[in-house]
Amino acid sequence: MKLALLGYGRMGRATEAVAVERGHEITLTLDVDSNEGGSGITEEALGGASVAIDFSVPSAVLENVRRASQLGVGMVVGTTGWHDQRAEVEGLVRSAGTGLLHAPNFSIGMALFTKIVRDAVRRLNGVEDYDVHLFEAHHRHKSDHPSGTARRLAELVVDQLGRKTGWSANLEDGAPIDPGILQVAVARAGAIPGVHSIGIEGPDDRIELRHEARSRVGFARGAVMAAEWLEGRSGLFGMSDLMDDLLGGDLP
Repeated sequence: MKLALLGYGRMGRATEAVAVERGHEITLTLDVDSNEGGSGITEEALGGASVAIDFSVPSAVLENVRRASQLGVGMVVGTTGWHDQRAEVEGLVRSAGTGLLHAPNFSIGMALFTKIVRDAVRRLNGVEDYDVHLFEAHHRHKSDHPSGTARRLAELVVDQLGRKTGWSANLEDGAPIDPGILQVAVARAGAIPGVHSIGIEGPDDRIELRHEARSRVGFARGAVMAAEWLEGRSGLFGMSDLMDDLLGGDLP
């Protein structure tokens, strides 16, 4: 298939390498500077691409989706940090009748990890003495914090564990800790591809569920697989839709 890459940083280059390895043709690569306001996304420039993969910056996503949708091109979006524009993005896709698959994390292993976390946390409803917290770490260039994946995991824990009513990544000095709030800790350092862990703390022992990315290649591979799956589809999708086809069953 023919693919366009919107955003040509570390993730864009890794995605290009995986796509070529899987036999696809890259018809267009646009970095942020050459695509202001989506201006680089034209029918001629796309060269017949049926899906565009976006690893750009949060401020570019809305216009990238607008231009691609107008041209009938599906979008796989791995960029995070544009939550406040989600309704508008989804409206553009619905109006155009194109497809969009967005995920904060395209790792196949993370999709499995999410299923494991959901099942484990759900079982804690019968064990009151165990508490839960979440930790994530990424490279120092990552601008959003907590990560989109950490936000999704936090929402999942709150949804599955009845004694948690919300989550927070902020601790106030001297303020008492509300046991009903899931605590989320964040680190940014070096070149860490991505670490997410769920700590389950009991009075006498602890359990840790941990996913650690070894490199960006796993994210790139998942993004290309998502583009393969999205081709010819219309509507709004997440990584769970792809994983349901691969694994069967209902992923959160």
